[in-house]
Amino acid sequence: MKNFVLFSVSLFTGIFMLIGFSGKKMAEPVVVSPSVSIVECNVPATTHLTTAEEFRIKYGTDELRVRRNADSLSQAEINAIKVGLIKMRALPYTNPTSYTYQSAIHGTTLPDNLLSWNMCHRSGEGVFFFAWHRMYLFFFERILRSKSGRSNLTLPYWNYQLNPVMPYPWRDKTLGNPLYNSTRSGPINNGGALPSSISTAINNSLALIPYYTFQSNFNSGPHGSVHTSVAGDMAVISTSVKDPVFWLHHSNVDRLWEQWRSMCGGRTNPTDATWLNKTYTFFDEYGTPVNMTGSQVVEISSQLGYRYDDRNPVITCPGARIAFAGRQSLIKKEATFVMAGQTQQTNFASESPTEIESFIAAKNRRTFNFTDAANPERLTMTLEGVGIEQMPQGVIEIYLNLPTGTTPVAESNYFVGLLDLFSAQHNATHHTAAEQAAEPLEIDVTKAAQAQGLSIPDLRNATVTFIARGLKLNGREITTTASVVVRHIRFSVDRFTVQ
Repeated sequence: MKNFVLFSVSLFTGIFMLIGFSGKKMAEPVVVSPSVSIVECNVPATTHLTTAEEFRIKYGTDELRVRRNADSLSQAEINAIKVGLIKMRALPYTNPTSYTYQSAIHGTTLPDNLLSWNMCHRSGEGVFFFAWHRMYLFFFERILRSKSGRSNLTLPYWNYQLNPVMPYPWRDKTLGNPLYNSTRSGPINNGGALPSSISTAINNSLALIPYYTFQSNFNSGPHGSVHTSVAGDMAVISTSVKDPVFWLHHSNVDRLWEQWRSMCGGRTNPTDATWLNKTYTFFDEYGTPVNMTGSQVVEISSQLGYRYDDRNPVITCPGARIAFAGRQSLIKKEATFVMAGQTQQTNFASESPTEIESFIAAKNRRTFNFTDAANPERLTMTLEGVGIEQMPQGVIEIYLNLPTGTTPVAESNYFVGLLDLFSAQHNATHHTAAEQAAEPLEIDVTKAAQAQGLSIPDLRNATVTFIARGLKLNGREITTTASVVVRHIRFSVDRFTVQ
């Protein structure tokens, strides 16, 4: 009875805040957990099965809802989101439609092993990154819409390429605002801007044509860098959804997936059975567990009933499909690399060139086939065993062959991407040594290598520079530092075929 009263008071206070009254800031609901051991990322078997046809009948819709830029929302639309969040937070954490339960689906520190908890970032499932989050957002959006009472409510997105400053309603410190999170970095909550290199890294990822290369490069850089730049709850997988800006971020991630597809030129979603048939379990607005597969999230307009305000509802791309054909290692930095401070550089001068020599001998060439129309190659940098001792208040930029004395600029031919501190931190904390070895961070460096005119033997003299880049506040960058350990750095050549 006591908890019921507390929840009622919180709900009453929050709703009055929305119509112009002020009150105490609503706290997270008190969670009293039973003594149940949690198995990290272990999902119990579901007892509810939904076929594709059943899903279409129950969740299909003739109404095409629009997800919009958060900066363009009306006050009424923002208030509807707030009401939905307040109502979700007032529910017991064991209710699948509660905010705590929905947050725990992504990750949680609660010692329970409830259905579908800790589903995100399970070892070996990075290839489902885009698909899993699309499913997650789809059902969360249904729950939020149902609680809000607004039938056309959709999840807005934060287009940080147009505006790197978090939308104001999510930074509004008015007491009781359910969109605000006090754990974020001070600059972010005070109107600070994300580093511009995030936008550059996104554009570099969008330029990649093979689906899994695009997804890996996007995940291992700009996606995680937004999380850690916001900081606080957002910077840790097990707490990130506690911050409501998570939904703005991942709605934009989903939008960028659609933007990539709309660029055509061979950009197509996977057609392999593993991806299409992969099944995850979520909950609808009634708390009913529902199975969903990759094949059900290929077309957002016809299958899921939504589109983005800056994208056509239907994407049709003719042309060839590019398939991965194999990878061959070229050179590996054996010694552990340690970054401590604002900048650190390492090289491959002392490493064995045996793999490079073997590749040259086998292929009878010293150049990359970057522009081969039938069998193109890509150069990939792999970072293995990444450990984070100190997070920067911003991002870590990575440059290839940055000349001494040259100012590091993300728009230059030396920039290759961002270090994914978000995934690295989780891998180091939650995965075994064997799993960490299987979950390296990968960055496609073809653009820089091609612009620099690198040949295969040039990798013997390659340098890699790490730069800690801070947020911007009032137009000025805030200096930041970081402490990072990388066990191995490897260059490999990836081969593709055009089908």
